[in-house]
Amino acid sequence: MHPTASERSRSQAGFTLIEMIVVIVITGILGAGIAIFIRRPMEGVMDATRRVALVDAADTALRRMRRDIQRALPNSVRVTQSGSTWYIEFLPVLTAGRYCNETDCGASPLNLSAGNTTLSFVGPAPSLSPIPSGTELAIYNLGTTGADAYASNNTSALSAIGASTVTIAAKTFPYASPGSRFQIISTPVSYACTSGGSLTRIQGYAKQASQPTSTPVGASTAVLASNIGACSVDYTQAAIDQNGLLYITLSIAQDGESVNLTHAMQVSNAP
Repeated sequence: MHPTASERSRSQAGFTLIEMIVVIVITGILGAGIAIFIRRPMEGVMDATRRVALVDAADTALRRMRRDIQRALPNSVRVTQSGSTWYIEFLPVLTAGRYCNETDCGASPLNLSAGNTTLSFVGPAPSLSPIPSGTELAIYNLGTTGADAYASNNTSALSAIGASTVTIAAKTFPYASPGSRFQIISTPVSYACTSGGSLTRIQGYAKQASQPTSTPVGASTAVLASNIGACSVDYTQAAIDQNGLLYITLSIAQDGESVNLTHAMQVSNAP
């Protein structure tokens, strides 16, 4: 039986305007409902992502500082606060060795009564090539009056490293090292941590008797972390076991999120 013309007309008809409006309204209601349920989880994901990024930035900066500071010349770490900025300064050790203090050890043993221009050492030659500008040799740094590397009491400019001797500017060292150790050091490095600012590494400047509380002229800087909300430093040096402990608390804030990390760094002060 074939459909009539009216039946064919009804089967080919599309949606009416009212039906389309109803579908659009229902789709909008469903979309709004889904958005309400998805919004909170998505905001949680974004908040967690920001916190992870902040923790990573703070942790990376503190670990970089620890690697740097653990290479410090014994008793060369200095800490001071100026306004909202904490300054940490130290003299990095590039390499080290043991010098001769007996005539049968080498041609140029350490002489505490006359200037030394060459110094014999035992063991393999310290690896340092080329020798950077400002490099010095230090012996028995105590960080006290008369034995302070910042005052050049026990340091001398290094000019060459041979197979069994090092060549230095003429120097009469005040004390011998109990372990016959010497350290080869570079120019100072500082970290400046400013509350409400940034954590900055400063290098490429000359030693100063007093710790600088601003960026020295000619120094180069590199920002390790920005958006520093708060920063505090505490340094305790234990005289008995010749170790120091440096505490750094760092707060980083961004986009309404903030994280606080405290890092403890052991500093060897056995010269």
